[in-house]
Amino acid sequence: MEVLKEFILSQGASKNVTYQEWDKIWTMNKKLIDPVCPRHTAVECDGKVSVTLAGGPEALEVVTVPRHKKHPPAGKKSQMRSSQIWIDQADALDVKDGEEVTLMDWGNAIINKVHRDSATGAATSVDATLHLAGDFKKTRVKLHWLAQIDELVELQLSEFDHLITKKKLEDDDAFEDHVNPHTRWDRTALGDANMRSLQKGEIIQLERKGYFIVDEPLTKPGKPIVLFGIPDGRERKGAFPGVPSAGGV
Repeated sequence: MEVLKEFILSQGASKNVTYQEWDKIWTMNKKLIDPVCPRHTAVECDGKVSVTLAGGPEALEVVTVPRHKKHPPAGKKSQMRSSQIWIDQADALDVKDGEEVTLMDWGNAIINKVHRDSATGAATSVDATLHLAGDFKKTRVKLHWLAQIDELVELQLSEFDHLITKKKLEDDDAFEDHVNPHTRWDRTALGDANMRSLQKGEIIQLERKGYFIVDEPLTKPGKPIVLFGIPDGRERKGAFPGVPSAGGV
């Protein structure tokens, strides 16, 4: 509501009819939520890649870290560390054998070998060595990751497209010709264990995936947490990730 008020006031008093882009409102909204919303980590289920860390902890380690590094009122969260972690397929394809990378909020690691499927080229697993003495400022790739533990939560990430496919309908346009057949796109992911306590309506950022609002919190085992994507005002390049919702438009 604060953003809508700010947007209306920014237009000034005028009798002229104007057409506005939603992106303006979403950009203003991002400026409001980004400084305060907690950060969490998720790895997409489709193509997720297992990383074996030589020199990693023999037993599960738990470290307390801030939910937002620049906003202490967001509170703390527990980060689980183990010698077996998950990363996104896109990240596994981006790293190179012998490259030093940074595991966010942990330290550096050296990629020994990226194993690939000979038929598809997809990454299947990664061998790496923990190198905590490394300098994170010198690495090209910063990886968000999750320890392979049973406490990870299943997520459904839903994002929404425009209802019509044309920015402005002209007088001679037939409305039905411009109805978007797919406006909701869903994908599944694993989220960090701290997300078990998220409440309906809470706004978070999934690192490198965007801003989301909790539509359905965790209620019972086997049912995912449902998160609705919040646009950030940037123009989308390419198709939405995931698949069209079975529920229709």
